[in-house]
Amino acid sequence: MSETDTSPTPDTAPPPPAKPKRRRWRWLLWLPLLLVALLLAASAWLTGSRAGFAWLMQSLGGLSGNTVSVKHAEGTLWDGFKLSEVRVRSAGSDVDIESVQLDWRPGALWQRQLWVRQLAVGHVKVAVKPTPATPPSGAPESLALPLEIRLDRLSVASVTLEPAKLRLYGLEAGYVYDGRRHDLKLKRLGSPWGEAAAALQLADAKPFALQGKLSADGELDKIPYQARLALGGNLLHLSFDGELSGKDLVADVKGGLLPFASNPFNSFTRLDARMAGINPQAILPEWPRAKLSLAVFAEPDAGQRVKGGLTLLNEQAGPLSDQRLPLSLLVSEFRADDKALELFNTHARIAGGEIGLAGQVRPDRLKLALDISKLGLRQLHADAPDDSLDGRVTLDGPLSGPNILAQLKGKTLQAKANVGFAPAPHPALLIRQAELTAGVGSLALSGQLGLDGKQLFDFNGKLNRADPSKLKPGLPSGDLNASLQAKGQLASPLNVAAKLQFSPSKLSGAPLSGAADLQLQGERLKSLSADLRLAQNRLQANGAYGAAGDKLKLLIDAPNLGLIGPGFSGVVKGQGELAGTPKAPLISANLQADRLKLPGNIAVQSMQFSGNVKADQNSPFQLKLDVAALQAGGFRAEQLRASANGTRARHALQLDGRFRLADHPYALQLAASGGLRGEAGPWAGTLSKLELSGRPGLSLLAPVALELGEQIKVGNARLAALGGSITLAELNRGANGALSTRGSARGLRLAELGPLLSLPVKQDLSFDSDWNLNLAANAKGQFVLRRAGGDVQLPGDKGKDVALGLKTAVATLTLDGGRALFDLNLDSRYAQLQGKGSVPWNGGAIDAKTPLNATVSASVPSLATLASFAGPSLELGGQIGANLALTGALSLPMAQGTIRGDKLLLADRRTGIRLGDGSLLARLDGRKLVLERLRFAGGEGEVAASGALDLSGDTPDARVAVELRKFGVFDRPNRRLVVSGRTELAMVAGKLSLTGHIRADQGRIGLPKFGAPSLSDDVMVKGRPGPEPSAFASMPLTVALDLDLGDHFRFSGQGLNVDLTGSVRVSANPGEAPGAKGQVRVVKGRYKAYGQDLDIEYGAITFNGPLDNPLLNVRAKRRLSPVGAGVEVSGSVSVPKVRLIADEPMSEKDKLAWLVLGRAASGERDDNDLAASAGMMLAGSLNDQIGLFDDLGVSSRKEKTLANGTVSPAEQVVTVGRQLTRELYLGYEYGVTSANQAVKLAYQLSKGWSMVLRAGTDASVESRYTLRFD
Repeated sequence: MSETDTSPTPDTAPPPPAKPKRRRWRWLLWLPLLLVALLLAASAWLTGSRAGFAWLMQSLGGLSGNTVSVKHAEGTLWDGFKLSEVRVRSAGSDVDIESVQLDWRPGALWQRQLWVRQLAVGHVKVAVKPTPATPPSGAPESLALPLEIRLDRLSVASVTLEPAKLRLYGLEAGYVYDGRRHDLKLKRLGSPWGEAAAALQLADAKPFALQGKLSADGELDKIPYQARLALGGNLLHLSFDGELSGKDLVADVKGGLLPFASNPFNSFTRLDARMAGINPQAILPEWPRAKLSLAVFAEPDAGQRVKGGLTLLNEQAGPLSDQRLPLSLLVSEFRADDKALELFNTHARIAGGEIGLAGQVRPDRLKLALDISKLGLRQLHADAPDDSLDGRVTLDGPLSGPNILAQLKGKTLQAKANVGFAPAPHPALLIRQAELTAGVGSLALSGQLGLDGKQLFDFNGKLNRADPSKLKPGLPSGDLNASLQAKGQLASPLNVAAKLQFSPSKLSGAPLSGAADLQLQGERLKSLSADLRLAQNRLQANGAYGAAGDKLKLLIDAPNLGLIGPGFSGVVKGQGELAGTPKAPLISANLQADRLKLPGNIAVQSMQFSGNVKADQNSPFQLKLDVAALQAGGFRAEQLRASANGTRARHALQLDGRFRLADHPYALQLAASGGLRGEAGPWAGTLSKLELSGRPGLSLLAPVALELGEQIKVGNARLAALGGSITLAELNRGANGALSTRGSARGLRLAELGPLLSLPVKQDLSFDSDWNLNLAANAKGQFVLRRAGGDVQLPGDKGKDVALGLKTAVATLTLDGGRALFDLNLDSRYAQLQGKGSVPWNGGAIDAKTPLNATVSASVPSLATLASFAGPSLELGGQIGANLALTGALSLPMAQGTIRGDKLLLADRRTGIRLGDGSLLARLDGRKLVLERLRFAGGEGEVAASGALDLSGDTPDARVAVELRKFGVFDRPNRRLVVSGRTELAMVAGKLSLTGHIRADQGRIGLPKFGAPSLSDDVMVKGRPGPEPSAFASMPLTVALDLDLGDHFRFSGQGLNVDLTGSVRVSANPGEAPGAKGQVRVVKGRYKAYGQDLDIEYGAITFNGPLDNPLLNVRAKRRLSPVGAGVEVSGSVSVPKVRLIADEPMSEKDKLAWLVLGRAASGERDDNDLAASAGMMLAGSLNDQIGLFDDLGVSSRKEKTLANGTVSPAEQVVTVGRQLTRELYLGYEYGVTSANQAVKLAYQLSKGWSMVLRAGTDASVESRYTLRFD
């Protein structure tokens, strides 16, 4: 039955619940996929969108438990990003990073490579926390990484390490891991001592083969140095070898390290180090100055021990008061293991004496003995007694608290000490006995000082016939007898109870007596009872001060302050009563001083003070101060007067004074009114007058509200200053020191600061400014300074000032938390400059070592605008620009970047030199300027230069190579020069050198035809200043330059027209006259002299000594002279030898006649002809300078009979002519007596045969053949 009831019929449908069960299972299958999709979408949003990535970075603080936090983020993970104000907190350090910028290529991950193109990090501050030492770890099994890594550029603006105050600047590095080897290249790292670079290669498998080198250049104590360090071996056994060199500075170190040794005493194989010329103060300014030479060696010894020794020599020993190290020599040997450091054969020379040291230092015990001999106290410190000590000092006991026993004796001084340390849990310094004896006087002291917690102390001291003059020069002589008890705590709050009781004593020969009893609790003087008398000088005090109801009475009557000691003089008298609290003092006092002098260069001719301030708001409030002739350091005041009159709630304040600051006179007037709010409230009122007369001056234009107390508030104020106006909208200083200010300034003239600020240029600039600053712990705000008018005048050509043409000048400072951002924009007629950057703010503590991170771009769009500075003869053209990045310390930043120039032009109209189509590419690398390319075109060739200029030392070092390739130096109608060659200009240690070789490919040099007569160089005109010496005369220049005239060099001028060849080596040394060696030869040419053309048969100028005195060997003959008449010059330029020559033997008279007249002298008439030819020679000499004609002068014509029978009488003839070729001559003749004139054309057929044609008054044709015979 039950089977029948439960069995369904064949037509019954399937049960409905079956389908929902299958759907649920399908949803469950899709759920993981959905979750994965959501995670992928979230990851894509967080890493691939700007909003998501910014949210992720700003959430890192909460996600990491405040271990990592980012204030601001830009970009995405895949496209690159920039993070600002990143903070990382850990147990060992706190790291603050200004900014992090990443540029990488994610697609390289598909090739299993992490490729970072640039990782730029701003300023980094690392505060290292003390952490417990960890045991040494063993060597790793592998240094392999899962991915190849390529980091093209890592840059860090600066790293500041705290608390060491170590700053590193401008780090630039690159890193590559190729799957087998780590390759790190440190391109640059700046420090206060210089710049360093390094390269390191490390294998990723044992034994980790290693190879590296490090180099550094910088300055120590203003001495340039170079250093290098080479690393080799492997990471398990590392070897190193380094050296450092500079002027009087040398060091070298070598050895081997075992970095993973289990015992630190076995962590090296050998260490040798030597140094010389080291100044500790150059490393850390707080250390004393010295010149140290140090030699140290150490090596492992048997039984896990180390043995070694050191020698230290100081060549500049001196007293500590001169910031020098009094130690002159230290020699020691040592042995060390994990149980003890043992010193033996240790000897030191210090302060003119000697100290021997021996003993052991163990982890739980110290045992050292110092034997002292003739230790000069004055050589230790200039203020110490002039005595030398002998004795012994021992240190024995636990390392944390040894007992110190000392017994020293000198000529007048003796010292004994028994000092110990109490152990934890209450460590303390125990002075069981300390006694100093000087002559018959002594000072004894005993007690203890706690070194933890409240720092409780309890001391007892006694003076017995003590004479201060024997302890320090300049102290007064005396015979002091007194007892002193002091106890309390040094930790806050300070608590002191002290008693001083003088027995009959003397100071400066006057009787001294009295007693003092003091109790100080925190800021309250609980009780003071004092009565001290020095002759007629008396000081009395009785009462308490610092709490309500306290009252302290004071009395001083000192008619002779000089008895206190040197530096004191004058008269002081006064009495008063002080009550209330430091925040609300109540005063009733009168004080007068005359001819007062105090130590520290403080002097007052006269001073009077009176005051009456009560607690009641309606009680009198009166203060008055008159000072005459006050001097305090560099400040001098002729007169100062200050007064306050009225009641506590309402009174008037006045201040008047005349003083000098930086030797400039000023007068000050101030007036205010207001009152004190409540018993301890702030002063609130109105400043009605503020007038500072002088330059610069200041004037308040309208009354301003003031509040002075724990908080300072200044209302809206308007002032006239620096020729303009200042509006101070807000100035508040909170009780916590936070300062906020807001305001503006208009028309401030920089010239008004002239007495305090000296500028190297003339200017009439005026500025506007706006600011809104909040200088709290997290500083915020902005300060803007902009040019309002005026300009800068720069020195131009011929002493004329040229306006800079400023259009825009704006500087902006923005404070953003822990950094200060600045922006600079300058635009003028000649150039533009833009810069921006940042420095760490650190509460405004910016000094010379503060790291800088900035970029600067500058451009000169047209160099032609600078022609007014270069002079009228120079032509400039082209454009130049620079893009630089600045890092390093503010005082000495390092620059990285490029300088480019295009279409450069430099032309000199006077000489014809023209450098055109120029280009420049230079690179600044730290403090080095690298000239990669400087090129100019000239004619069909070019000149190119490259080199470097190093500015890291005191004097610049430079080396520039110049290559000339058929370069046209100048190309003018009378002057053309094309040269090729290579030269090098170098500067090392301030000395210049010029070397190289230059060859003239083509040259044509023509000197001007005209020239005014001038005096010889050795003629001095009285009253006329002599010529200024050349700048090259005193220049430390060394020259070694080869000059080759080539095969196509022509020179014309001063009568010469020649082709030259040859080569000369020019040399010069600093302080010596330039010299030369070589020879210049005349290939062909002629020389015009005596009105005649002389053909140069042979010409040579030989240099073998001074450049201005070569040897001469020149032979020149009259053209086509039948007898070969001419001139021969020999000797030197300073002592030339000139003689007349001829091919045939003849008298000197005939040689001169053939040279001048072209024929022999014959009788008295020819003598007259020679005399007449003097005019021709004079005219010819003038023509030699002018160069218009080849023939100009007066000649004699003999009487002759013409073919037609006519007689032509003798007469003087004026001749003007020009030699067209070597054979053809064209001239003009004019008879002085007959007035006959003719045009003459002559052709030289041979040496003795010529044809002459004349056309004019008389026309004729001559055929002349000359045959000479004697």
